[in-house]
Parts: sequence; structure tokens; C-alpha cells
Amino acid sequence: MTMAASDEPSYDRMDIFPTSRGHPRRSALCHDVMVVVIGIVAIVALVFSAIALSRPGTTEVQLDGVAVGSSLAKDDKIWIFAIGHDGTNVEYFDKTTGTLRGFHVDIVDAVCQMADKNCRLMWDAYENCYTSDEGELPRPGQGLIGRWYDACTGWFATPERSASVSFTTAFRKPLSNVFFVKKGNPRGFDESNISGKKIAFIDGSATSEFCLHHAGYTEEQLTPDQIFHFKSKKSLVNAVNNDLVDAAFCNTQYFNLDEDLQVVGDPITSCMKGGAGMMVRKDSRLPDWWNPAFEQLKLSSEYQRICDRVTEVHDASENGIDCVD
Repeated sequence: MTMAASDEPSYDRMDIFPTSRGHPRRSALCHDVMVVVIGIVAIVALVFSAIALSRPGTTEVQLDGVAVGSSLAKDDKIWIFAIGHDGTNVEYFDKTTGTLRGFHVDIVDAVCQMADKNCRLMWDAYENCYTSDEGELPRPGQGLIGRWYDACTGWFATPERSASVSFTTAFRKPLSNVFFVKKGNPRGFDESNISGKKIAFIDGSATSEFCLHHAGYTEEQLTPDQIFHFKSKKSLVNAVNNDLVDAAFCNTQYFNLDEDLQVVGDPITSCMKGGAGMMVRKDSRLPDWWNPAFEQLKLSSEYQRICDRVTEVHDASENGIDCVD
């Protein structure tokens, strides 16, 4: 039988889905199937995307011939360390060079280099790291809590501080603390009986009125109206020498007060629960890299070299640094 031209099959194209005019039911069915398939594919894609986003970044990439995991790659964050200038070899402002110098500066430089981190020092007043008022619990300063910087350098751990901040591994041992009086002790101060005596403290210091309570002095022996805070070594020394207070309570090394005042009584060792390290916010990740890097520094000869050269490099008239073992 001869086929008409219009009845000959076409090999130029294949109608996968016939037109609705010729096969309306089949067309509708195929349309529904396509919608379902596309929906399933979209859902599967979303599931795989969610799984990928939830996994830690451990994909290895090649950077200049070195394979590194994306979670381990060096970050670009600049870590800011607050530092003061108490005038000792721990930290001071070098007027000749216009730079901050001291043991703390050397430690920051060495640990950051060991950890391959980008670090900067930022001078700030101590009360912006930690502060306190007479008779009240001490509290973190606005600089640390407000994220002006990532850490405050060289602060000692105390029970009160540990309630609101955290600390890295210590790089200095705890210090002893004593009462200081005017030379010759003309007011006859007796550390065993401080009832009614006016006692001076450095604002925010680890050597606080709470330390005396830890040492066994009762709240009846040291009432709020006996407590006086000063913001600097100079103002505290002036208060003692001008008979505004009977004695000052400070540590034996940090302020080096024996040049201006006289020590009375035996040292008290209950102020600090740990040595000096980096004081950070409770949510800080800085200890995650600082502590391992500092441990590596201790294993090298550089840490001991920094400790041994403090008086030689910075100030021979001050005490040396009691470094950790």
C-alpha cells in the first residue's frame, strides 16, 4: 500500500511528549511526572547543601604546593592585646623610641611569632581592662567586655576575676603581697590589728581587700569605710606619705614600692590563684592557639632567654621576672 506523503514517519525529530491536541491525557500525565521529578531533585539538592554546610571545613586545598585543610589555614584576624605602662621592666613606655617595651611586650612578640599570628599591642588605661570600687566586687572593664581588644596582658588570676573572665596559661608565677607604710612607721601600724585603720589599694589590682578577707581578716576588721582605692602607684605613695591612709597593701614586685615606703609584716600569698597570663572574655578563642604556642616557646631556649635578660635589656634597677617552670 502506498503511503501518502503526510503519513510518512519523520526522522528529523522525535516527539518525546506528543502535543496535547493528539494525546491530551498522556500529555497531562507526563507534565505531572516532570513536576514531581523536578521537585524531588530540588529537595535532594537542598538536603546535600545543608549537610555540606553543617560539616566542619576540612576540605583540603592546594596553596602554593602545600595541602592545607580549610579549617586549619592561617586566619587573617589581627589579634589586639591591651597593655599598660606601670613604669617597671614588665611594661613601660620608652620615650626615646616612642614605643611600648618590657617583658610583656617580649612575650607577646615571641608567642605570636611561634603561633604565626598577626598581633598588635594597644596601650590603654588599666581600668578599661579591669576595675573595682571600694567595697564592691571587681568587674571587667569596658575595653575588654566591649571588644576593643582580644586580651589584657599580664593579669593575675584571682577567685573574683575568674568569676567574670578567663585566663591563658600563666607566663609569670604568682606574687606575694605585703603592707607598706611610711618610712619609719611613724603611725605605728601593726598588720595583726588593722581595725579602724585606713588601707590603700590600687584600683582593680589582684592585691585587693578581698585578698585580705581570703587571708583571714574579717569584715569587722576591714569595713568599707576603711578601704581607699587609687588609680596609680604615684597617688598611692603620696597618700601614704601624706598620712591620708595608714598603710598600703600591694604586691612585693609589681610596684617596687620599697624605694618609697617601708614593708611591715610577713608576705601574704592568698591573693592570687594563679600566675599572670592573658586575661580574656569567657567566650574568647584566643587561648586555643595561645596556650599551645606558649608551651612550644617554653620548650625552646627563647622563653628562658627573655626571662634572663629582663633586667639587662629593660631596667637593671628593677626586680627580675619569676618565670614559670
